[in-house]
This record gives sequence, C-alpha cells and structure tokens, in this order.
Amino acid sequence: MRKVVMSMIVMLLLSSGLFANGQSEGPSAENWPEGPVTIICPWAVGGVADMVNRKAATFGPEYLGVPVLATNELGAGGNVALTNFLKNQPNSENLIFGAEGAFSIAPNIDGADALHFSYDDYEPIINLYSSIFVLTADASMGITDLESLKAYGKGKKVKVAVNGVASSEAFLAMALFGELGLDLELVSYNGANLALDAAAKGETAFAISHQSQARGSVEAGVLNPVVMFDEAGVDNDIFKGVKGVGEYGYSGYFRNRCFILARKGTDPVVISKIRDAYLSILDEPEMVEFYNSLMIEVDPLNTQLINKHIDDVTLIVQSNR
Repeated sequence: MRKVVMSMIVMLLLSSGLFANGQSEGPSAENWPEGPVTIICPWAVGGVADMVNRKAATFGPEYLGVPVLATNELGAGGNVALTNFLKNQPNSENLIFGAEGAFSIAPNIDGADALHFSYDDYEPIINLYSSIFVLTADASMGITDLESLKAYGKGKKVKVAVNGVASSEAFLAMALFGELGLDLELVSYNGANLALDAAAKGETAFAISHQSQARGSVEAGVLNPVVMFDEAGVDNDIFKGVKGVGEYGYSGYFRNRCFILARKGTDPVVISKIRDAYLSILDEPEMVEFYNSLMIEVDPLNTQLINKHIDDVTLIVQSNR
C-alpha cells in the first residue's frame, strides 16, 4: 500500500512540473500573469536602468493587471543575475533586463569561457531606452576634447572608472584609448554612478557614465565633458558643443540600450502581452517627462531590431579588440 501511495505522489509531482529544474511551470499563455510580475535589474540601485525599472513598475497594475516588482540582483556586471535567471521556465512571471554588455561584449573579450549563458537562452521583448555615454575628466586637468586628452595621456597610464570590466562603458574606453594610442587602466565599480563618483572625488582621472549621472558634476564644474560615445554630439544645454567619437573619425561607439528578456520558449502570446503593456507605459506623459529628466530616449525596439543591435555591437567589438 505504501508503494502505491508513494507512486501516486511522484506522479502528481511530475504532472505539476515541480521536478523541472527545481522550478514550477509558468502559467499558461492565456492566463498569464497569474500573480505579480518581477522585473530583475542586474545592475546597481540608483543607476539609470534601476530608476527606469522602478518608475515603469508603478504602471504595472494598470497595464498588466497585477503588481510589477522591480528588484536588483548584482554581481559580475550583470552576469550573476543572467545566469541565475536560467532556472526559470518559459512563461515565468520573472523577467530580466539585458544589454549589449552581456551579449555582444562579454562573449568577445578575455574571460568569455566563464560565461554560463548566451543570448539564445532568452526571448527579447522590448527595448526600453537608448542612452549616449559620456567621458568626463577631472576639471582641474583642463581636458575638454580628444586632442587635449591625447596630449595629457602621452607616456602615462590613464585611469578610467567604469561600471564593470565587461560593461559597455569598459569596452568604449578600451576602443577609444586603443584608437588614441594611449595606455589605459580600467578601474571597475559596481555601477556607472559609483564610477562617476570616483572621478568626482579624484580617485580616477576619468569616468564613463550616462549623461544624467554626470550632469550635476559638470554643472558644478567638478568634471569636464570630453567626448560623447555617438556619431555626433547631443543637443542639450549641459553637453552642447561636446563632439561625438564619430566626428573624430573613430568607429568604437554605440548607443547603450536596455531591453526586457523572458526565458527562451516563452509563448508569443505572453511576449505580446508584455510588449503591449510596456508600449503603453512608455507612452505615459509621466514616463516621457521622466525620460527627459534622465537624458535618455524612448526607443521601443522590437525583437528583430534588438537582435540587430546585438549583432551590430558584436561586429564593432570584434573590429576594435
């Protein structure tokens, strides 16, 4: 009798999917979501991605019908969270942010054999924003463009603070300093905002960060903007007149993008529900105003365009190693 009971229990567990990688099956596509949706940001609290995640989550009940929980899981420039996320099953109510750092840069630099995930493990849903990084310098050095940077760096090792050694910022620094022929020392911090603080405090001579993170230090005269990591400069009061890397004839640049990912195999119906919800959220006047304050752009790329971004940045990385 005992064997029969145990067999029935095992059968019930198997039918419920609880033995699948230690995780329960996600809800059916038609009933998704059945409970709160969690959006994991694999980067620092207080960074641009984190702030966008938290702000967008406030509209979750309106557009998804359930609470949306914005959380952070840090480590190895996002790689810890992206690895742990693979425990989820398709149609999970857990989603995660991703960017070109993990999928275009990390697989194409030293240490790539330590990665335990690939872009093919996820389903890209929607890009949330486009951002242009800026290189800033300790204002006391008087460096305001690439010509003065090159003169300063000749014959010395230049310290640049970045958000992780395999991040977008780290690659942009390596590509630029390689094209300038300067000796670079990357100093890694767990967040672009912390990297910027390091330069503002004099721990490093330079930092790469989002524009909004550098804004206060630039306005206060603590840091000088040196170059924008885009084809041309930007049209705003804070960084107006600062040239883009492309204007100097260099090729190592791209816009930073942040997109929502689901586990591979997630039903297209679920993907569509999430994308439609976030399209509505991004269209909210409050979100538009919030993006303007962060100096980022609404840029809701679809799956095909996200894939193209990953491929394009991969080619840039491979040609600038």
